[in-house]
Amino acid sequence: MGLRRLFSIILMNERGMDYAITKKRRALSGYLSERMNHTVKYGPFEKMKFAKKSRWWNSGSKGAMLLGVYEKEVLDALMKVPKKYDIFIDLGAADGYYSIGTLVSKKFRIGYSFEISAKGRESILKNATLNRVNKKLHIFGEAKKDFYLDIPKKDLKKSVILIDIEGAEFSILDKNTLSNLKNSIIFIELHEWFFDDGEKKLNKLKNDAKNFFKISELKTSSRDFSFFPELSLFNDSERWLIASEGRVRLMTWLRLDPI
Repeated sequence: MGLRRLFSIILMNERGMDYAITKKRRALSGYLSERMNHTVKYGPFEKMKFAKKSRWWNSGSKGAMLLGVYEKEVLDALMKVPKKYDIFIDLGAADGYYSIGTLVSKKFRIGYSFEISAKGRESILKNATLNRVNKKLHIFGEAKKDFYLDIPKKDLKKSVILIDIEGAEFSILDKNTLSNLKNSIIFIELHEWFFDDGEKKLNKLKNDAKNFFKISELKTSSRDFSFFPELSLFNDSERWLIASEGRVRLMTWLRLDPI
């Protein structure tokens, strides 16, 4: 067998394994969703409900969301911000997990969601209505550099902003935008590996931000599934597939706190 053929078989096996893992994660999350009546049972978003057909985004992580452990590092940090920050702004809101969950938790008073996908915005509205927070949530389309102009200045001054926009963070967050957000606490999911010059983009973002913010980092850490009765009959592999968020690498978020 030639090397080219051998490498082709190895690559096909890797792709097949990735597909099988993704399919299994989705199946497990679907099972938990049905068992838990599509309702978050643990954590600060407890009692948040998803519409039964709200599976537009990241269905493989729905189980972790319902157990309250999805992006737990970010979730815990959000719940600990000072009480004066009572406005939540979500850039890249997907199906509204954070936008709605933060309102259900009553940690935040008003929410602003930006989502580029029309299907995503429909899902956010459906889930917000289901959870009776639709009157507290303002839904917009794609977040541009001047997205903050859609938000009253009095709200912007006491806002927490979560940004997950698949690499667009580097084009949106220039020095001017950061200056206008200097009173907010900002969490940014980083995607520098999307770009050949990703390290350069990340360094520029940090250099621009340090003029207005104290910068720290969050990284994905461990999960403890020992006390969830819903997982007691899962085998070890299944439990850890629920823990998986399907990342291609260890995830990092920047946290920016006003100076």
